[in-house]
Amino acid sequence: MFLKVAVLVLLVAVVWFGFRYLERRNRVEEGRRRPMERTMGERIRKSMRDRAGGKSASDGSVGDTEQCPVCKSYVAVDGISNCGKSNCPY
Repeated sequence: MFLKVAVLVLLVAVVWFGFRYLERRNRVEEGRRRPMERTMGERIRKSMRDRAGGKSASDGSVGDTEQCPVCKSYVAVDGISNCGKSNCPY
């Protein structure tokens, strides 16, 4: 009995988080990101920077950039801000 309930809870959790992931991925692809919402790549890069001691691009290293889906310009991932155009996801 307990095993059946545990499997059911696990199945519901997998479906729930799967739908959340797919919805978020579609929003990012369509350029409708919520403010301060990061992609998986951005979260991984931030985590790696935090582990490396938080070095920034001002110390002579090359920083990561991402192309804005609205204005098509490249912006630094750690300093993303709104470009002022409508539908800007940042």
